[in-house]
Amino acid sequence: MRDIILITTGSIRNNLKSKALTVVFVSITLMIVAGLALFFCLLLITPAMNDSVPDRTQLELYLSLIMYTTSLICSGINLNVFAFQSMTKEKSRGNIESLMATPLSPKEIWIGKSIAIFLPGYAISIISTLIILSAVNFFVIIPATGNFILPAPLLLISFLINPLLFLALLLFIVLFSLANNPDIAIAPSFLVGFGLMIGIPLGVATGVINLVSWSFTLWCLAGVIIFWAADFGLYRLLTKENIVLSSKGA
Repeated sequence: MRDIILITTGSIRNNLKSKALTVVFVSITLMIVAGLALFFCLLLITPAMNDSVPDRTQLELYLSLIMYTTSLICSGINLNVFAFQSMTKEKSRGNIESLMATPLSPKEIWIGKSIAIFLPGYAISIISTLIILSAVNFFVIIPATGNFILPAPLLLISFLINPLLFLALLLFIVLFSLANNPDIAIAPSFLVGFGLMIGIPLGVATGVINLVSWSFTLWCLAGVIIFWAADFGLYRLLTKENIVLSSKGA
């Protein structure tokens, strides 16, 4: 555990060395999140306020959609900005091969590198979601209804289940980046992220998915468990021999 913490802290420092990249990541993420939140407010929440008695269930659904989208965007941008680039650079510079010459195990390197990429994205995801949740309530919902809406299922999904899903995706990306080539992990990771970004709003619009239901939360949790099981099932690919050979070809 101590070695994993050392790898994580060292990798975070390396990933955040480029201040320009970090500033761009944070700025772009916040601009996209703020823009989408404003768009959803104007398109969905504001018209719902025009009713004589706003439907609380409807408002919960719309706010949940904003929170869910915010969580996905923050985690997704972090994954695309840091995951592939950092692993590709480390392999091309020989950093990974150097780590193999230490007493560190492949599992410790795998987990440490994954957590290091995950934590900054998780932090900005939590902060952004809380800001959006508070802003929409205080500036839009409370003035019209006098109520603070807090959809409990989406709190669990946004703050726990979605982050665990993206951590599972990171474990997958880092595993294949160590044992093979980062490009191998791009397609499936992109498909999962793109599928969620398109599929969930489409499901909400057609009434197939109810974001504020506990059954949807349980389905999301089941998906996360499957992803984690797949990651640890693929762990057998992570041998020192595979890591060293793939580093030589990087």
